Amino acid sequence: MTKRALKILLPIQAKSTGWFIGIYALIVTILITIFTATNTEETLSFWMSDSIRYTINIYLLIMGIVYPLTSTKLYVSQGLTRKQFFWAYTGAMSIISLFLLIPIIVSFSYFGNSVSLLTVLTEYLYMPLYFLTGWICAVGFQLKKWYTSILGLISALAIFNGITIVTEAFNLSESAVFALVVALLAAVLLILPRVISRIPLKS
Repeated sequence: MTKRALKILLPIQAKSTGWFIGIYALIVTILITIFTATNTEETLSFWMSDSIRYTINIYLLIMGIVYPLTSTKLYVSQGLTRKQFFWAYTGAMSIISLFLLIPIIVSFSYFGNSVSLLTVLTEYLYMPLYFLTGWICAVGFQLKKWYTSILGLISALAIFNGITIVTEAFNLSESAVFALVVALLAAVLLILPRVISRIPLKS
């Protein structure tokens, strides 16, 4: 059942991601034209070095918030359990993340950032982690209790800050960042499905 759901979800999410990539590519093209015309290539280099990575992660964060809120009840009504929907949707977004990884690595290489195997693995794991962080935020509201909504938001912010502020404040090594991302991802994958299975879906 989960594999069948994955086959259904993957083309839907791929189509949404295709629209996202197309629109973002158009915006980048316009900005490159402006920067080039105004002779501000250094500004372009500074902006582009982080823009692609952050934009893709924010896209996945938003998808993790929006789609579960709008589609969980639909897929459960078609015979999926909440956990099956979770693993199918997470699997679909993990596959899509492999393709979203390509422009990130290309931008790193083009703008002179070092790219190692550990960097590639870390950047890949960031993407499903951002996606699941969005889902943590959404599931708090799906449980339909005021304290779970607040707890979901706090948990999402804690993970988000753990990814960004902690790594910068403590100047963590590449291997330490990788270990942190793996630990956070493992914890979310262990806990979140159990929470999702308790979502009330009756009107």
